[in-house]
Amino acid sequence: MTIASSVSVPLLDGSKNIREDLGNVIFNVTPFQTPFTSGIAQTKATADTHEWLTDTLAVAVSTNAVVEAGDPIPAELGSTRTRKKNYIQIADSSVVVTNKAEFMDRAGVPGREMAYQLMKKGKELQMDVEKQTLGAYGLTPSTGGTPGATQRQGTSTDPGVSASFGSWILTNQEVNAATNAAKNTASDGTTAPTIGSGGTPTNLIGQTALDNLLDGVWNSSGDFGALKLMASAGTVSSLRTLNGMSDSVDTNLNGNSTNGGNIISRVAVYVSQFGPVAVVPNKHMPANTLYAVDYSTWGLAFAGGKKIHTTDLATSTSAERKLLECYYTLECRSEEANGAYYNIT
Repeated sequence: MTIASSVSVPLLDGSKNIREDLGNVIFNVTPFQTPFTSGIAQTKATADTHEWLTDTLAVAVSTNAVVEAGDPIPAELGSTRTRKKNYIQIADSSVVVTNKAEFMDRAGVPGREMAYQLMKKGKELQMDVEKQTLGAYGLTPSTGGTPGATQRQGTSTDPGVSASFGSWILTNQEVNAATNAAKNTASDGTTAPTIGSGGTPTNLIGQTALDNLLDGVWNSSGDFGALKLMASAGTVSSLRTLNGMSDSVDTNLNGNSTNGGNIISRVAVYVSQFGPVAVVPNKHMPANTLYAVDYSTWGLAFAGGKKIHTTDLATSTSAERKLLECYYTLECRSEEANGAYYNIT
């Protein structure tokens, strides 16, 4: 039998004739996650000073009993609602793309380069807002300086600062011992807790302290339906040592029984005496800090009817420039339903 001979085609010189093996997808290595600001309500801001009202229910009594057709309980003045305020903060970013860049065949960008850059910058702005709203420490100077967790009204020379999460929490706080460490002293956006000497806490997260924090949240709100524990990955990992963490639980997040339990291979649920609470790692959280967050009691107000505003900027070169701006402020609608645990490792 005659065996057909074959002739190998020599490999072409890759540097001249073969396009490099470059995937046509761009992978952003930075995770885009904003669990707090993406999970809370969004509303509209119509003034530089954004205000809202809060109110509380009277404490329940067991002695409310009257005679039929008798005189009613003496009338009392209605409760006085509390007006709270926060200021608009402007976060911005800009991008420039040359005409030449738009003309070229760019790997990973099927459309316009400017469209890709706007999408990327928009995500970066959202992460900036996430990190700022979750702040806890530092007082914002009345003029100049670096913004902290407290509010400041903007002027012609100083940017406005929206008060962050930690500056609103008052009722439910836990602070591990550290030199000069202190809890927040008000819930009006003008004060903040103190992390302590050196800013390096030496205390592990405590079972009793965390349980006391959750007890306070329950007693103040009575609702764990929207509550989550939020912290940085390092702080979340320390939750593994607590009694409430387990490799398996026999209830899901709704408190319903599950067959054989859910196998938990990572920190996902803390089983409190009031039921399971989801644990949310958030890389934008302040270090050494844990929040008990009731998502239903927060709001993020945007001015102008949308999250991000885009403006064309003038240029004298063969390029396109755009400005991205986010006008926002944080609403704390019921600080009593939330909590904060400071100075933990």
